[in-house]
Amino acid sequence: MTKKSIYIILFIMLFTISILSIYTTFAYDEETEKIDESTANYNLIYSLKEASNKQISVASKETKCVDIILNNTYNSTVKYGMYYRLLKPNKMPDNINVSLSEDSIDLLQNTIKSGENRKVSIKIENNSEYNIELIIGALVGFENGNIEELLKDNEIIIK
Repeated sequence: MTKKSIYIILFIMLFTISILSIYTTFAYDEETEKIDESTANYNLIYSLKEASNKQISVASKETKCVDIILNNTYNSTVKYGMYYRLLKPNKMPDNINVSLSEDSIDLLQNTIKSGENRKVSIKIENNSEYNIELIIGALVGFENGNIEELLKDNEIIIK
């Protein structure tokens, strides 16, 4: 074998090894890259240090789902609770139901450790004759505190 043939074989081997190493560097498992798709009407992210609320409109005879991710940016464990406040009409009509969705991962009230997230899914069913507008929000308090004591006028804890 001549020197030229040895160099060509070495070059081909080095090229093949390079291509294989680049391929394995960029290879990935498709299952781990998938993000959970949400079928909710609203997907919200609340930082518990900020005022966390969002106005939602629900037409008569309509049901809407809201997925909320709560981020605890405090340095300690806190307690959270979800609430709503009716904006329109002035009085809550009959046949309105605001509750935890069946497919919710987390609860409406619970504790959350520092740096952790919770995903709460809320279902709003409007079986009345009126269109409604309401605010869905999150309250945050001491780990062993009572969230209901933090409610302001016209805010109702979701149970």
